[in-house]
Amino acid sequence: MAEKYLIRDGDNPIAYEMDRDEHGLRVRREDTPEWRRAELQRIGDSQLYLLMIDNRPVELYLERRRGGVVATIGRHAFDFDVERWRPQTATRAARPEESGLKRIVAPMTGSIVEVRCEPGAIVQAGDVLLVIESMKMNNELKSPAAGIVEQVPVKPGERVDAGALLVAIHVT
Repeated sequence: MAEKYLIRDGDNPIAYEMDRDEHGLRVRREDTPEWRRAELQRIGDSQLYLLMIDNRPVELYLERRRGGVVATIGRHAFDFDVERWRPQTATRAARPEESGLKRIVAPMTGSIVEVRCEPGAIVQAGDVLLVIESMKMNNELKSPAAGIVEQVPVKPGERVDAGALLVAIHVT
């Protein structure tokens, strides 16, 4: 079973899943379908590591610090907070759903680019409800089921946290 981690670069949390299978470790960003093969090898007793991602090597220095790590690649240092994902991490996503009501929550922190539905609209499974931008990538969020849009508490340009309610649909 995959383990989930939240990795924060400043205020931007990104959810990652890690899983082991018969071929080793595989990793993926939660908002992408592609899994990547990953292997981290320490070089000697130093803080130098060789990271292999899909058989492509990256040399980096890793310095552990309380709650995270500083990764240096070339002349660029990246300071990340790392925590194991828990349901409380996505606070508003943990609420039990009311009967017949589907809640679509933000899978990551980002900005609402476009809202393509409104309360009272009839939607089909797979319809794009809104577009959220995170880390300079636009992500379409689709309806998980056919129904009637009950609530859309966000608008374009609004910044949302991971787990924030974006759309509520009454399933028909």
